Amino acid sequence: MQKFINHVDHVAWLSRPENLDANVARLEKLTGARLTRFARRDMGFTMCISWEAGLEVVAPMAERTDFNSWLWSELETRGEGVTSVVFGVKDLDAHKARLAGLGFEAGPLMDDHPDSPWHDRLVLRERVAGEAMNTNIVLGDIDYADGVIPFGDAGREA
Repeated sequence: MQKFINHVDHVAWLSRPENLDANVARLEKLTGARLTRFARRDMGFTMCISWEAGLEVVAPMAERTDFNSWLWSELETRGEGVTSVVFGVKDLDAHKARLAGLGFEAGPLMDDHPDSPWHDRLVLRERVAGEAMNTNIVLGDIDYADGVIPFGDAGREA
């Protein structure tokens, strides 16, 4: 297993549900990456992600949930755009405790979902740590199976 530690793991954009397909198509065209769609009905959002490229686009579902209410709030106050940078940490619980000691309250745990299309490729645990420069900083304790993240020449196009 591989993991980003003290390094940006991926960037997440927030999209209005009605713009999700167009936003994903534009990001794919610009980057050459292919994003996989996954609906987290239990949490009330749809995500399109490429773990290999470190790109994610999230859109809340119409029905408001405890989890997606902050996504709707972000859309209503800030609009679409970068909403989160996921920063890799070695131990999510230890980092949460460190933040608590500094007076920061970390958000609820979002963990892997057994029906996710990447379940066999990684183990995911994340939680919002706070905000910096108008962007949510999310802590990610994400273990990738060998070969998921293309390092060196493996990720380069010919």
